Parts: sequence; C-alpha cells; structure tokens
Amino acid sequence: MSALKLILPAFVLSLSTGCTGLLTPSDQGISCQRIEADIRWGALSGLTADAADAGILYAVHDHNLPRPEIQTINVSGDQAVIIQSFPVLRNGKEPPYDLEGIARRQAGGFWLASEGKPGRHLPNLIIRTDNTGHVLKEVPLPASVARYKIKAGFEGIASTGTGEQERVVVVFQRRWKDDPRGQVKIGQYWPASGQWRFYLYLLERPKGNGLSAVAFLSDGSVAVLERDNKPFFKARTKAIYRVELPDHPGQAVDQPYPLLRKSLVTDLIPGYSLACGTKGKLEGMALTPAGHFYLVADDDGKGTALLLQLRLHR
Repeated sequence: MSALKLILPAFVLSLSTGCTGLLTPSDQGISCQRIEADIRWGALSGLTADAADAGILYAVHDHNLPRPEIQTINVSGDQAVIIQSFPVLRNGKEPPYDLEGIARRQAGGFWLASEGKPGRHLPNLIIRTDNTGHVLKEVPLPASVARYKIKAGFEGIASTGTGEQERVVVVFQRRWKDDPRGQVKIGQYWPASGQWRFYLYLLERPKGNGLSAVAFLSDGSVAVLERDNKPFFKARTKAIYRVELPDHPGQAVDQPYPLLRKSLVTDLIPGYSLACGTKGKLEGMALTPAGHFYLVADDDGKGTALLLQLRLHR
C-alpha cells in the first residue's frame, strides 16, 4: 500500500504534578509536522498513552470508518507513525460500536467508550478489552441515567488504578435532557463494585460547547477538554480544564448531581498559529509518562487532519 499522508493533530504540553495555573501564549511553543502511515487511518476520535512506553500511543476511530479497531502510534521519533492496527471483536465478530474514547488500563488491556445511537437502539457503553482488542465486558449506564439520553453521548474515557482502586471516568459530549442549562455530565465507574456516580460540569458557553476528552493527571485529578465545533479562526473555546473527582463512590446522590469546581490549565486559542491549519474538532487526549499531553482531532474520515505539536513552558 502506498504511504498515506497523515497530519495527526497532537498537542504536546508539559504539566507538572498538581499544576493548576493558567499558561499564557508566551509560554507556548507550536510546530507542525507531516507524518506517514502505511495503514488506513482517519476519523480519529480517542487517544491514550502507554504507561510503560512514553513513545507509544493508542487511538480509535469513530463510525465514519467501518470496523472498530485500535491503532498503535509510535511517537518516539521526529515523526509520529501509525505502526499497527487490530480489530475490536466481540465473540469473534465486529460489534456495532461508535468508538469515541480509549484508555490504557494499568492492569493491561483497554477501556473503550462507545457513543450510543438512540435511533438504532444502541446504548452508550464502556467496554473492557484485552491487549488484542477482544471484548471482555460491556458496561451500560444505569437505566435511571440512560433514559435521558440524546444523540450525543460518551465522548471520552480515562482510567486509573488497579484492583479495588481502579476507576473509570467518562465525559458526555452534550447536555442531556435532565441536565441543567449550560451543564453536562461526567460519570465515574468503579469496576470492582460496579458502582456509578455522576457529577455536573459547567460549560464556559452554554450554547455550542461540549466536552470531548478526558485524562487522569499524575496527582489523581482529571483534565478535560472543552471546545466548540468551530475552526480555529472562528473558535471561542478550545481549552483544557482541571477538576477533582472522589477516589471512592461514597453515598449515591440523587439529582441534581454535585457541581464540580474547575480551574483553567490552558487556553489553546491565543497561542495557536493558523499556519498549522484551521481544524477545530479536537477530540482525543492522552497524557504520557513523561508528562506530555497529546490531542487528536477528528477529520470525519477524510484523512485531512493536521499534526500540531504544542509545548507549554513554565
């Protein structure tokens, strides 16, 4: 197969443990790269880092390309290269997932987030797989939450811990029918007990904004990517915020769910160069062992996304 030109959007940020301060454009260094892949790619929607190898990332694509799969990306050299792809299979068959997020488990394997399709009676799911993409477990939302679903559902996933301490966080892209105006859900799941807990996140702009990715920081807090759908030259919100979530489920809380406090880590717009392209649908986000963020943008399967590297210096 002839090499395909891939400009993988990747924002790389340095973040120290517990960092909550706003970083200004003068702290940012931005560059763009073209990279190549010898396998089919596109519609990248989720990203996660390998905890044991700082040079390896994993990505998934959404329904704009057929056959759910996990792609391995080598970022150890001057260029990022998609070096492997393996299918996600359930009982040997391809499930009808719309994958929007991926998280590498500390105990091995992956958690995936599949966005529901109400019109096709497909639920929002978090999915546990082994290292080769074989589905081991599907976890739906509680019926009391799923009943308020809309077309936009799970959009990102992250995990941390092992055994009794393992927890999984999912972000919802848009406000659901039961959410207050201008707020969206964040869910947290404890696999050992099967318990879910839910929280509310206040958007900067009630109309048009949503959450698109999540990653655990080294201090146990969570980074979330909030954005609008506009290209960069029209954008008003492309930013990373930090929130804190409980380590343990505690007592279940009925609606209204607790409203999380958030703090701005960095605004991506002021230091962005339009020379690096105008795509604005930032989606996947991963934090490497070296303390760098990578973000990917969805190109809806067109293979036109840009590779952007953003370094933040303190």
